[in-house]
Amino acid sequence: MHPESVTSLLLEAGSLMLIGMVFVFSFLGLLIIGIHLIARFCEIFPGNVENVKTSSTTTPQVTRSSVDGKVIAAISAAIHTHHNSTKS
Repeated sequence: MHPESVTSLLLEAGSLMLIGMVFVFSFLGLLIIGIHLIARFCEIFPGNVENVKTSSTTTPQVTRSSVDGKVIAAISAAIHTHHNSTKS
């Protein structure tokens, strides 16, 4: 390769890198500005907000009376058998 071609290739690569970096920087800047504008709009016009109570009791709770003792014994026996078979 000739030195002129290496220099021109490096200049072209540098200009493409600079153009790409400017494009990405401006896109991210516009994205940040857009997010701030949307946040400000939502602060000014909050809309209808319903009071929703969240509590930890929304998940169904299993009571002792709903589980049969035979089922618990069968599960315990299966776990015990599995642990004994994997140890050997």
